[in-house]
Amino acid sequence: MSSYDAVIIGAGAAGLVAAKELEGYKLKTLVIDAAPQVGGRLRTDNYDGYLLDHGFQVLLTAYPMVKKHLNLNALRLKTFASGAQIFGEMQFFKVSDSPWMALRMLFSPVGTFGDKLKMARLRKMVLSLSIEEVFEIKEEDTLSYLKAYGFSEKIINRFFKPFFGGIFLEHELRTSARQFLFIFKMFAEGKAALPAKGMAEIAFQLKSQLKKTEFRLNSKVERLEKGKVILEGGGEIQASQIIVATEPGKILPQLEGPLQWNQTLQAYFIGPEGKFSSDFISLSFGKESIINNIACLSKVQPKYAKQSKQLYSVSFRKSLDLTEKELQLEVQQELQDYIGPEASRWVLIRSYHIKQALPVVDSVVYERAFEETRLSDGIYLAGDYLLNPSLNAAMLSGELAAKALILNHQPA
Repeated sequence: MSSYDAVIIGAGAAGLVAAKELEGYKLKTLVIDAAPQVGGRLRTDNYDGYLLDHGFQVLLTAYPMVKKHLNLNALRLKTFASGAQIFGEMQFFKVSDSPWMALRMLFSPVGTFGDKLKMARLRKMVLSLSIEEVFEIKEEDTLSYLKAYGFSEKIINRFFKPFFGGIFLEHELRTSARQFLFIFKMFAEGKAALPAKGMAEIAFQLKSQLKKTEFRLNSKVERLEKGKVILEGGGEIQASQIIVATEPGKILPQLEGPLQWNQTLQAYFIGPEGKFSSDFISLSFGKESIINNIACLSKVQPKYAKQSKQLYSVSFRKSLDLTEKELQLEVQQELQDYIGPEASRWVLIRSYHIKQALPVVDSVVYERAFEETRLSDGIYLAGDYLLNPSLNAAMLSGELAAKALILNHQPA
């Protein structure tokens, strides 16, 4: 029977960062995952020359853990424009915080003149606060925070709901205002970017930093026993200590209740050049719209598509019980008001219904004392559900679990 100082269950961002920390302490470590490749929710398919991420994901370059653990130059990032295109009710306009568009934004119909002043004040505030201070504000939902701040229904419906609803994967902005301000701060301090090889490349780069860690993929864990990991099918692995960097309820039945998740439906289209072939994210505010946002990924990161082709990501406000043919027709019909006959040339190539896209976290924090990741003797937890739903939190949770494990490690 194989024996390890540490076994990590889950090869997503949390598990990979935990492995990196343990390798630094020269612990004999094994990472196990049921999937055929590392990455967890960071997955990218190469479909006939098009890169299709599982869910509309972007890399926020200002994340502290991203700057600490990733070589951003090696990812060959390309960035979205700061701002957004807004469309709905037969209107189409842009908002941006770049200086040359500032005057234009003041008079755009996205909100009131007062909204623009409040947006500038909010941006100044989050830039002045530390991340720790952001997570110390009063705990309330984002929608309540925006209303209390004085934003109009107009800008909430036309900008905040489609933009942050697309990030939180829930359109009603029930997500904590702490999380909203954290993400708002990250956008203010950095860029939203796409790696040249897709979001999965983030996980592949983390794995490439591991020189001695062993991996066992395509291996499903059935349960844990003291000092042992029992695999589905009967295999056993001895482990002095274990980090569970995946949904824990499946293998730790003593934990109360399963995690709750926000889900997402996303579709990829090939289409012609036009109003939506921009490096801005396009946000829909139409009351009857099924679309939440559209991004022309090939305009941002040309490596996502074949040469001279345009790849569009379309995300929806909610899951839809439609075939791909029906989904294509619904999108074409909705876009016809904005791009006319060229909407019929938008061809759906693949859609993804991701049921476990982001964990629902009732009380978000930026960080916890690393000792709090310890569940019991020899078992530690990692995952963004412990902190806040983000790539940054996933990576940080891996660090925290590794530190707790190292503190309790007993050399043989």
